[in-house]
Amino acid sequence: MQEAFDVVIVGGGPAGSTVGSMLKKHAPHLSVLILEREVFPRDHIGESLLPTTGRILDEIGAWDKIEAANFPIKIGATYRWGSSDDLWDFNLLETAEVNPLEKRPGKYEGWRMRSTWQVERGPFDKILLDHSAELGCVVREGVAVTRVEATDGAVKELELSDGSKLTARFYVDASGNAGILRRGLGIETEEPNALRNIAFWDYWEDADWAVTIGAGATRIQIMSLGYGWIWFIPVTSTRTSIGLVCPADYYKQCGKRPEELYAEAVRSEPRIAALTAAAKRDGEVRATRDWSFLARQMAGPNWFLVGEAAGFADPILSAGITIAMVGAKECAYTIAELDRGEVDAEWMRLAFEKRQRQRVYQHIQFANYWYSGNRHFSELVEYTSEIARGAGLNMSAESAWQWIGTGGFVSLETAGAGLAGHSIEQIKNIEGMLFNSESEWQITKVNVFDLNIEDVVPGKTPIYEGGRIRQGRTLRKGDLEIPVSGGFRVILEILQRETKLGPIIRALRDVSAKMGPIVALSGLEALEVLLKDGWISGVYSPDQPLLRPEDIPRTPNIDWNRDTEDPMVRMAAAIEG
Repeated sequence: MQEAFDVVIVGGGPAGSTVGSMLKKHAPHLSVLILEREVFPRDHIGESLLPTTGRILDEIGAWDKIEAANFPIKIGATYRWGSSDDLWDFNLLETAEVNPLEKRPGKYEGWRMRSTWQVERGPFDKILLDHSAELGCVVREGVAVTRVEATDGAVKELELSDGSKLTARFYVDASGNAGILRRGLGIETEEPNALRNIAFWDYWEDADWAVTIGAGATRIQIMSLGYGWIWFIPVTSTRTSIGLVCPADYYKQCGKRPEELYAEAVRSEPRIAALTAAAKRDGEVRATRDWSFLARQMAGPNWFLVGEAAGFADPILSAGITIAMVGAKECAYTIAELDRGEVDAEWMRLAFEKRQRQRVYQHIQFANYWYSGNRHFSELVEYTSEIARGAGLNMSAESAWQWIGTGGFVSLETAGAGLAGHSIEQIKNIEGMLFNSESEWQITKVNVFDLNIEDVVPGKTPIYEGGRIRQGRTLRKGDLEIPVSGGFRVILEILQRETKLGPIIRALRDVSAKMGPIVALSGLEALEVLLKDGWISGVYSPDQPLLRPEDIPRTPNIDWNRDTEDPMVRMAAAIEG
């Protein structure tokens, strides 16, 4: 028996269910089948989300369902990582913004739009898959793809474990690291660095939350060891995911069984040991390979790769589900537009692949930066040095900054300067935490600027909004490209009429008075990137003032941990004081 659908999605995790739900929201006439070899719910790691997922869940109408599950609210992360033994925080919002009287379930508004959750993946993934079915997707669980028939780079037919066969106009590989369609099509992968880790984890009941803010908000904990790092992620009010990440080679050479290595790691980290002192383990150590990789091709004539089928970046940045769901949204938008036939098909496919590749690669590069800047890896000196050698640089703060910016501090999916979902100002603050030094801004050393636009050519980038893909403007200079939007648009317009720092700052203030204070910081970040990457040149003139580092606005979300001084924070008694 052979069935035909408009779209067949292989894999029912967050990437697959997001593609399905987005299609049913924006192109409901398309017939969509989601195939999942497991029967949900099932355990899976990747429990810590980022705020971008909230916007996608709201778009497909699933935010309220996830909130109703009462997962812990994530407002940030606490780290022991870098050049200091002191803890530091990466907050999504300030604790003072959390309403301690607000009851749950909440609404997607106010501070909840900047926060997210830590989720138990079994229930989370099932909610999303069931939501896809409610929207009209056909969902088949417990059915695996056993054969992929492909001709000339296109998928022709799928054969399933129940003996049936399927055809479709479009195929989506959302099967995770299994890469069912990717492997069936013979698409090779590349591993762009030496970051080859393995993760061991177990679940604990009744571990203390390190901190509680308001009604169910907390921070995840990321603690360094000499040979790796531990995550501590509350996923329900009583259940916590605790995992160890270390190099695969270290695990092979240490001679310890997974259970022994894992238990020793939890005991040896003082903060984690205190939080788990009265807790009980499930007692089943699970393991998975955490090797960063990229598929060499992510879209073809009638197929797309999303989520971990397309690539994987080390979990230190908690970005796995976010990368998967953003790529899934863009995939669904692309398929919907291909069905309409109103936008250039080849441009959309190339744009999809370019953004996917940039997104994963920047997270891989940023993860390298984190690992190379962690002095706590006392038993991994050669490992982190190998990562640095791969970039041809020593790991001073200055060279690390140049390394992470290879390819430009620009992401075409955001309007501002930055990469891997972080603004330039945030990255510079992280640099200060990792290397225990004040980061330098090049725009504080010059005060007269000149646009270098002779070899700049116009380009276009997709904007995925309201179920449609429209074209946004970009500028290209060699291999570099910037969007003509956000901070870049503001500062480029100013630079066309002003060259001296004083008038530039006054113009930024005028724009900020109309559009909000964040515009001034976005404009300065864009100016920094344009200067670093050669879009503009800068010189020092003694008759003009210099911009002082303290004049650059600083967001308070990355700073040393001050939980003991914060009246909004309730600390676990085991670690208080």
